Amino acid sequence: MLDLNTLQTFVLVADQLNFSSVAEQRNTVQSAISAQIRKLEENTGHTLISRGRGQSMELTAEGKALLVYARRILALSDEAIEAIRAPQTRPIVRLGTTVTLAMSVVTDVLTQFAAVEPETQIQILCDRSDALLGCLDRGEIDVAFMMDQGRRVGRAFVHSQPLVWACSDQFKPTEREEVVMSFLTDGRDLRRYALQALDEARRAGRIAYLSPHPIGVRAFVQAGLALTVMPQVTVTPPLITAPRALGLPSLPSIALSAYAGSSKVQPEMATLLSLLEEAAVYHGEVR
Repeated sequence: MLDLNTLQTFVLVADQLNFSSVAEQRNTVQSAISAQIRKLEENTGHTLISRGRGQSMELTAEGKALLVYARRILALSDEAIEAIRAPQTRPIVRLGTTVTLAMSVVTDVLTQFAAVEPETQIQILCDRSDALLGCLDRGEIDVAFMMDQGRRVGRAFVHSQPLVWACSDQFKPTEREEVVMSFLTDGRDLRRYALQALDEARRAGRIAYLSPHPIGVRAFVQAGLALTVMPQVTVTPPLITAPRALGLPSLPSIALSAYAGSSKVQPEMATLLSLLEEAAVYHGEVR
């Protein structure tokens, strides 16, 4: 068993190669430092520090190997203590949002939040919009930022977001001018807006690529294989808003909202909600 106190002494001796200075630093006597090192050598079964008379002190090969582990063990010990103390000393805000929003507008908000609330720990849970309110009700998150699921208690704000066709700059339309699309496998996404717009414009469309996860849908689009429909706020490089030259029909807007899970909104939650709303309003503007 390696004692943390002994490992701390060993690291100091390895760094300074001087028992006297380490003893002074540890507020003890030199013989106590020597005893700790001897005990460590007995436990490992190896000489760790070469310290013969008339010779300069140096680490043996085994000592150098142990030093690497000693530093890691001590660092992990400090990390464990900090992790346990953190919830007691640092405020925490738990944000629930969708993968698509987390990969776009939320990243800018996190940068701003960290600058304003550097001592607050923020945690993110990603789930479908229709699941986030349940997480809020169960107390698993403090704030839900998502596509609106209908007004209910706790809504902090709601803003209209234009939907757009999204693609890669590598995307090329088919010879038949058929709109090739990618959406989620289970159909609980924005495809209905795409299909309705295509029907009204009498354009042919085909859902050629499916994925159970938004990142998979994004991969097909990023590869230049298909188009998809996204809120304008979520179209970030390397994706682009489809150029007008493709002649795609216009799409409606949807609502983007945030909900607070507690009747008493803490200052850190209020800051996050304010930044989220600012981002939603800005990106909701027609530019």
